[in-house]
Amino acid sequence: MSSSAADFHRLQQRLRLSGQLVTRTALRIGSGGSGQLDAADLPVLRDAEGYPLLPGGSLKGALRSTVEALVRGAELPPETGIWTCDPLRKRNESEGACGDHREGERAGVDVTRHCAVCRLLGSHVVASHVRFSDALVHVTPDDRVARRIPIEVRDGVAIDRDLRRQYGKNKYDFEVVSPGVRFDLEVFVENPQPWLMGLLVLGFDQFKEGFTALGGFTSRGLGRVDVGWHGMLRITARDLLEGRPGESLEGAALEEEFSSFRSALAERARGNA
Repeated sequence: MSSSAADFHRLQQRLRLSGQLVTRTALRIGSGGSGQLDAADLPVLRDAEGYPLLPGGSLKGALRSTVEALVRGAELPPETGIWTCDPLRKRNESEGACGDHREGERAGVDVTRHCAVCRLLGSHVVASHVRFSDALVHVTPDDRVARRIPIEVRDGVAIDRDLRRQYGKNKYDFEVVSPGVRFDLEVFVENPQPWLMGLLVLGFDQFKEGFTALGGFTSRGLGRVDVGWHGMLRITARDLLEGRPGESLEGAALEEEFSSFRSALAERARGNA
């Protein structure tokens, strides 16, 4: 496959990962403010029917920061290609952000020198090869009829960290998504490369193992989630042109494919690729 980060001009294949994200503890995804009709001071983000909504951007942001930290901490030799830039640094600084450029100089950016994370998840000049859909709550017909919306209201207080007690009368209510709620999850990948898919799978593994939490108030125990995949569709440009449905993987075949992604990443990290 092409080694360039910007290979969208040539469609080789696409992947669609389907699964579920399940809240193991309460989850806090804020809506950005409180309206007059909100029952809590800090409501969660909801869809048009009032059910909680998990934005794809929240999931992508948590996964990206996790993968960046892992790659940065591993300190692998540069020749492996498994390194990450600092997205907050300018291009004239050491390890500056990939694709950072002056206005009008975008065409002169060398995308072949992008770090692994930017090649997978995008940079200032290259779109992400991975697209995260907003995750909607998996609602049964009975739940929809009964209007069972899995949101709880909890109490919060402002703490004086010097005196270790409540600060004034600053009490507030905040909403959380209840534990055990299932969100339908879809992730799309354009022109996947096995070792970069290994980074993506590794990032999701960190959610499952509890090392990465999602949303707000994670230091209070919120945001523990589990991610499970039940299917993957692989389709090539020729499949599309010839009207074929592509290849669907489930169960053991799907886990074997994920294992191959992890192996490809491991081989590259050892310098064998």
